[in-house]
Amino acid sequence: MSERTLTLSQRRTALRAHCALQREELAHIVDNVESRLGSVDRGINLVRRYATRPLLLGGGMALLALVGPRRLLRWAGRSAVFVTAGQRLFRLLR
Repeated sequence: MSERTLTLSQRRTALRAHCALQREELAHIVDNVESRLGSVDRGINLVRRYATRPLLLGGGMALLALVGPRRLLRWAGRSAVFVTAGQRLFRLLR
């Protein structure tokens, strides 16, 4: 083999390895984006499901009026922390 052919062969091998690494990184990025968009989809579906129930909406408005928006947001924040911690714990246990 000539030196040029050998150099081109080595270069091609290096480029193929680099492409494989880039494909792996891209796959991880796509998985991350898909999981985030899945969370958004679940949230939208949840809102759609409960928005079609007028009694539930009325109860939520009454709760907001009785408790107040600040306290309700504080409760929502705390419950979000507990839900996230619970989800992580269940993932660890699987």
